[in-house]
Amino acid sequence: MIYYLFWWLCIITGYPYQLLLFKRRTFYEDKSVQSLKIKGGALIISNHYHFYDYMMNMFAVTPRKLNVISSELGFKNKLLAFGMRFFGGIQANRITKSMRFMDTAADVIRKGGLVQIFPEAKITDDGTIKPFKHSYIVIAHRSNAPIIPIITDGNYGFTKRASIIVGKPIYVSDYIKTDRRTPTREELEAVNEIIYSKVLSLRRELEDKKAALKKKN
Repeated sequence: MIYYLFWWLCIITGYPYQLLLFKRRTFYEDKSVQSLKIKGGALIISNHYHFYDYMMNMFAVTPRKLNVISSELGFKNKLLAFGMRFFGGIQANRITKSMRFMDTAADVIRKGGLVQIFPEAKITDDGTIKPFKHSYIVIAHRSNAPIIPIITDGNYGFTKRASIIVGKPIYVSDYIKTDRRTPTREELEAVNEIIYSKVLSLRRELEDKKAALKKKN
């Protein structure tokens, strides 16, 4: 209960700040069937420019709570760990290489929650979208929930305006038919290639939509 109260305090106090920092402009792959009012459990994947990526998505889906998968760095001391817990932080420890976070995330999603993961597993150093790790596919497979891509241009700042594009839900069950808790490496690599290509396509589409809007204005 205390974590939930702190989360709402963060949302209320941070809302005016994020309006100035992001000035979010939202595009959709298919506006006729899409909305950020996501119902039920889902796994949100995003490219990774900055810590602000999570903050922007968190406010984009408010009043839904957006649990986030984070590295062990976010839990390295008691104060940080407390903060991560009221953001619904799920620890993915790169040192111990524990895979427990996948079951934890899948359980949150099965209960109707939203989970954010950055499949690149690191912040980009040159603006390009790096290759994806496979863990997000395992989480989606175990939770039997849709993957929703939210791709950002990373254009954050008080004098800038950030844009995102929301892709259509992706269902891993359309590609993986096995009953195994963890699909084979071949299955994971095949689906990852499909989804990664989709994300790159959405990034190009976002730039095209921004250019078209700029030309129109």
